[in-house]
Amino acid sequence: MVHDKGSTSLYKRKYLFCSICFIIITLLIFLAYNKTYMEFKKPNTGDLQGNNNTQGNNEIPPMKINQATESPNPPEVCGASAKIDPLVPVRGTKTIVVAAYLDKQDSEHVRVISIVYRSEMADHHCLFCCGGRKFTSRAQCHIHSDHFGFVYGTADLFCNIPQGCSLSTHLAVYTPLGGDQDVSFLPIHNSQPQTNAFPYDFTVCISTMFGNFNNILQLVQTIEMYKLLGVQKVAIYKNSCSPDTQRLLDFYHSTGLVDIIPWPITSYINVSGGWRPSEFPGDLHYYGQLAALNDCVYRYMYKTKYVALNDIDEIILPLKHRTWNEMMEDLEQQYGLHTGFEFESHVFPQNINEKSGRFHLQEWKDIPGVNVLEHIFREPNEAGVFNAFKVIVNPRLVHDVTVHGFLNFEYHSIRVQQNFARMYHIRRPQRHDLHQSDLIRDDHLWSYSEKLVPAVNEVLKKSNLERVKAT
Repeated sequence: MVHDKGSTSLYKRKYLFCSICFIIITLLIFLAYNKTYMEFKKPNTGDLQGNNNTQGNNEIPPMKINQATESPNPPEVCGASAKIDPLVPVRGTKTIVVAAYLDKQDSEHVRVISIVYRSEMADHHCLFCCGGRKFTSRAQCHIHSDHFGFVYGTADLFCNIPQGCSLSTHLAVYTPLGGDQDVSFLPIHNSQPQTNAFPYDFTVCISTMFGNFNNILQLVQTIEMYKLLGVQKVAIYKNSCSPDTQRLLDFYHSTGLVDIIPWPITSYINVSGGWRPSEFPGDLHYYGQLAALNDCVYRYMYKTKYVALNDIDEIILPLKHRTWNEMMEDLEQQYGLHTGFEFESHVFPQNINEKSGRFHLQEWKDIPGVNVLEHIFREPNEAGVFNAFKVIVNPRLVHDVTVHGFLNFEYHSIRVQQNFARMYHIRRPQRHDLHQSDLIRDDHLWSYSEKLVPAVNEVLKKSNLERVKAT
């Protein structure tokens, strides 16, 4: 048979071309697989950005690692890993465990602050580690009433301490469905003997920082005001913030003033950006604010004489004293030691500036955020309607807290008279029925400016934020 040389040559070229394509495609698939595998194996040490699309599913993605707080080699407890930071998913359920605290008000159990799917009715169990041995008990779940209609809510899991387990240091929560293998143990806080000597007089609980927070100027001004008022510790539950804000937080953390508590709640639950589900859709109220506040009260319960539950745009100012210590001493003389104190909120609209420009300072013009000293006109509060407030209280009197006050309080709380102290809330306008002429001039904050302005400048300098450009 006679072969056509042209056809043979064409056939060889096609065969060679196909072989080369096959080799190239195989190599590309191998490289892509290897890259994906290596990225999966590599720990994520970036900022906690969170995933807002979990919708409360059973399949919960792994928590991202905060390089500043998470140990690279977590210690083992009873043959399992030990977790330091809050928020641990419970396998086989939609429950997220926040932290565990020995409840000294009832020393027979441990209170585990949690976030639960309210309709799930999960069968929670507690696994104690006592001297290297494991003990179990069944948990009772108490869901807080202030869930505002969201499908998730803050809850307390009460774990009875088993007999023979008096020196437990760690605890894990599990369900029979998920099993008690490969659990993550949490430390049991507040197990040290109680004393009346506290490292701090005042701790401010800030919850929660989210939305790539970049309101740097107001953050610095507020924290420096807290210092002038006598605060020694500020606890910030951080979901996300800008790199410049993180630089500021790192500076404050290095001084010992600020504790940064990682709060990657968006990795687990589709959170709401507000408190009303009809206006702010989501599965959990306001980035888990209520769970964070309750955790903060118990976290500092035996470290501080008082806690203040505030937002970063709120400052409680005494009008007859210069510091919170002087103010609280006066209040407790009037109302007794077993009292919680409510400070009514007064809104200072951030779109209304003081006209003289006295504090429109050149050194702050490139710093992003609100300048609280420029907003000295407040909205009048309406009589006969609910006016928001925040509290300062001895945390050892408290069981459960909510955004405005207490859910479970054995004693009583009083609303502090507005001519004695009030809360300055510098934010967007609340009442849209008012004209500028209806606002009340209130420049009491200026009386702190002689110390506040240089303190803010010093922090901006030391944290290397002087040249930050406002966006």
